[in-house]
Amino acid sequence: MCTITFIPILTEEKSFIITSNRDEASNRKTLPPKLVEENGVRLLYPKDDRAGGTWIGASGQDRLVCLMNGAFNAHERKESYKKSRGVVVKDFLLTSDVLNKAEQYNFEGIEPFTMIIVVWKVGLELYELIWDETKVYFNKLDNVPHIWSASMTYTDEMKKTRENWFREFLEKENITAEQPEKMWDFHQTRNENKNVGFIIDRGLLKTTSITQFVYSNEKTGMRYKDLIDNKETRVEF
Repeated sequence: MCTITFIPILTEEKSFIITSNRDEASNRKTLPPKLVEENGVRLLYPKDDRAGGTWIGASGQDRLVCLMNGAFNAHERKESYKKSRGVVVKDFLLTSDVLNKAEQYNFEGIEPFTMIIVVWKVGLELYELIWDETKVYFNKLDNVPHIWSASMTYTDEMKKTRENWFREFLEKENITAEQPEKMWDFHQTRNENKNVGFIIDRGLLKTTSITQFVYSNEKTGMRYKDLIDNKETRVEF
């Protein structure tokens, strides 16, 4: 849940690529993505086997939600919280009105997070929702490439380094809906400094999976790779 990139495909209306690296305890079991129907809504998401939620999912309500740990700065974790952040993601996938959900949702007792919401019901809309345990920051963002790195894992200096890698990569590559593997490969970038690269290894804390969702005229679906078991899953949506 620690690195997210968003790439709009300007040559196609409403098309985009979003890719997420999940940094988590390597012994925390995750189930690969599959299509399910919940409360009458079609969903596609990988499942956290412990809490039952997810960090990234697509909804038949014409949206994608992706979450990473932490807000603006690293925080001190409490012993327990009222609700898992993975359940929050599912709540936002299931709602019929995501903007109203963001305004009315009770975030009290939930650990800080940053959530990216992509909506394609009419045009392509990108939102960022940050909960820092005291206040909600909800903003509509421009449809331009973005990268987010979790504050719980990366310092401001590390974030800046990764942002520079991202910009340099985009200057060299023309990302199209037919070539999402370019972003997929970028998210597997390793660095001599294992604490900064997109694939990290800090003992128990590792990059455990990569998930990519592509929405385009040609094909829409999710690609998932479990880096612990070295297994890959692809599901059309």
